Amino acid sequence: MTLLTGSRGALFVAVFAVVAAAGCTPEPAGVTAPSAPAPSAPAPSAPAPSAPAIAVSAQPSASRGPSVPAGWQTVEHQGVRAEVPGDWVRAETEECEAPSVRWQPAEAPDCRFTTGVAFYLEATFDPAFGPGIHQGKDNTWSGYVFAGDYAVYAVAADRDLVQAVLDTARPRVRR
Repeated sequence: MTLLTGSRGALFVAVFAVVAAAGCTPEPAGVTAPSAPAPSAPAPSAPAPSAPAIAVSAQPSASRGPSVPAGWQTVEHQGVRAEVPGDWVRAETEECEAPSVRWQPAEAPDCRFTTGVAFYLEATFDPAFGPGIHQGKDNTWSGYVFAGDYAVYAVAADRDLVQAVLDTARPRVRR
């Protein structure tokens, strides 16, 4: 038996709680790998000191490329970006049992991760299943991809929404 201690143990409990809340179990027959875009420059090892930890772009998604639905916004955490629906907001999870950095629909409960995207540090991310999209017991879809130093994890009732969010996950390109 392996005992998880420190932050890795706490993160395992947090990720397990998210996966359990979403009703996710590994289903090898239904696994599909997301097609994450390749970054055009090497991923930075750490964000620039002046870079904001969390940002939302005012730039309309339609001008960023044909694969991003119109009306979506860019969210960023520690140099990793993803596109999400324009009505998603940063969740207030500081008072939750398992605080996390995530965006979700405004009407979604802050302490129950049912729909949205979260950023988990890859070094301590301990998923219950491999990368790609998986269907949970309650007909929700969830999955993750790695971008920069983070695992970008998305969950929703709509499989195509999860795929679209994961397809946009990327490290910020330094110019």
